This record gives sequence, structure tokens and C-alpha cells, in this order.
Amino acid sequence: MKDFKKSNLSWKEKKILKELDINARQSISGIGSKLKMSKQTVNYHIKNMLKKGFIKEFITYIDTQKLGYTFYNILIKLKYTTKEDRVKIVDKLKKISNVVWISSFRGEWHMIVSILAKDVGEFSMFLEQVLSSLKGRLLDYDFFIVISASQLGYKKIHSGDEKGYSYHAKVGHKDLANISGNDLKVLKILANNAKMSNVDIAKKTRLTIEKVRYSLKKLEREKVVQGYKPLVDVSKLGYFWHIMFLRLKSSSEGRKEEMVSFLKGLPEVFYVVRGVGNCNLMVEFQTKTVDEFEKVKDIVSTDFRDMIADEKTVQLTEEHKCTYFPGSLG
Repeated sequence: MKDFKKSNLSWKEKKILKELDINARQSISGIGSKLKMSKQTVNYHIKNMLKKGFIKEFITYIDTQKLGYTFYNILIKLKYTTKEDRVKIVDKLKKISNVVWISSFRGEWHMIVSILAKDVGEFSMFLEQVLSSLKGRLLDYDFFIVISASQLGYKKIHSGDEKGYSYHAKVGHKDLANISGNDLKVLKILANNAKMSNVDIAKKTRLTIEKVRYSLKKLEREKVVQGYKPLVDVSKLGYFWHIMFLRLKSSSEGRKEEMVSFLKGLPEVFYVVRGVGNCNLMVEFQTKTVDEFEKVKDIVSTDFRDMIADEKTVQLTEEHKCTYFPGSLG
């Protein structure tokens, strides 16, 4: 796998990608002004990154708990399957309305499927649909409930830049937001079209531009919208994507917070999820080499060996679907 510095991204594209990672919804001219590039240059390089698949799409990070939804992550172990079998399975899973994240693994688990549900009863209904899609192929499964999650940006990718940033998006605020029908229309469009203009959103939703602006400001003010980000294919930038699933021993909340804070501070860590069930922490790493991942993994295991009861690691090989908007809503 190629090193990021030797990837096909130009230095201009690297700088533009960082700006998109901070806020993908900022205007092309605004990015150009910050980077001292013309609007045409910025637009060209964004289109080029999309064309080459470095950026798959632009997504909106939504705090789903403010909408009354909780993430349930299902870890799946499959019987022997061919590539054709796996493609068919993924296609079936994509059609389940509240399945919002699907990724394939190399390791003890073969797949993760994330469901957004209002309660355990609704989760049970969607779980049955997932299991039905795996009929005859399922070897084993487990799941855990997400308490909170922090997406920390593509820190490792930007670590060589002259300035870092502390931006992150969070899922897990407990208070429900007061969302109108218009707000939901806007949010649904934005979920996987974060760079869409207000004019185009208005056309899609049949709302006035003023109503679109009002809903956007409201969604951001109430922290329903946590940020606008590019969905990057890190493998095309020369990075490995590993995930550690940790089951923790009984310990104080302070010690747990210390561990989470430490993980968030690591440049290799992209995502930190706290959960209840077979997994208490799910930590996502992006590194240039497998050896680099093993080194940072050893640091975590050593510094917090008093807290870790069990650990399983997988390598994410392909991300099939990613959205933060439950399909049954709106």
C-alpha cells in the first residue's frame, strides 16, 4: 500500500482536503481565499478527487440521539462465502432502511452492520431483517449498543501539515431536539449530499431558500448537525484502517474518561466509540503501515493493561455504506 506522501494527491489537493475535512460545506471561493488559490483551481481539484475516488461523497455528521435514535452495532462472522456471495449479502443489507453503516473486515469478524433504532423493540425488528439477509451464510454474531461516539477527523492524514486542528463530531447528547417536518426534509437531503447548495436543497425539498437557511441554522444551533465532512477512501491514500474492540474491566468513570481522552489525543485514532455489551470501546486507527498500527496498539495495551479484559482487532477492507440518517425517518 502506498505512502500518503507518494499518493496521487498533489500538494494543492492535500490542502483542499484538509479544509473540506474541517468543514466540507464551506464555499469553494472561501477555501480558495484561505489557500490563496482561484475558485476554478479549488473546484477542479475537488472534482478530480471525486473522480479518482479519493473522496467518495460528502456526508453530514448527525447526532442521532438528538433525533431519538441509538446506534446498535452488529458484528458478524460468516461461513465460507465467495466474493459474489458477499456482494449479494451487502446489496440486501443496503436495502434495509435503518442500516446506516456496512463495512467488511479481515480478522475474527467479517463484517459490521450498524442499525439506528428508537428502542430495543425497533432494533429487534431490524436485526431480524439483517439476519434474514444472511440466511444460510451466518456463522455467529454479536452486538453492542453505542453510548457515545467521537469522530476526530482525518488527523493522521494531515499530521504532516503545518497546523493541526481539534475539530470533532460527537454522537451522544441526551437532550432531544425539537425538529419540524421542514428540518427533516433538509436533513435527509444533506445526509449524503453535504455540499449541496441551498438553492438545490430548496428545489429538492420544494421549500423556499429562506426556509432552507432557517432549518440549517436551527439544526446547527441545536447541534443536531455536528459537521460536514468528506467520506474519504483512506486505502487510496495509502493508509490501513484497523479497529480495536475492547471489553473493559470494572473501573471508575474517571479512569475510563482518562483512557478515552488519551485515545482521542493519538494522531492515528480517527474514531472512538463507547458502548454497552460485548464491547465497551471501539477504536478506529489509520496508519501508513501495519507495523505502525501494531506499535500504537501496544502503547494502548500497555498503558491501560489494568483496564482491558479482552481485545479483538480487525482490518477494515471496504466500507459499503455510511450515513447518519435513519431511512425510516421523514
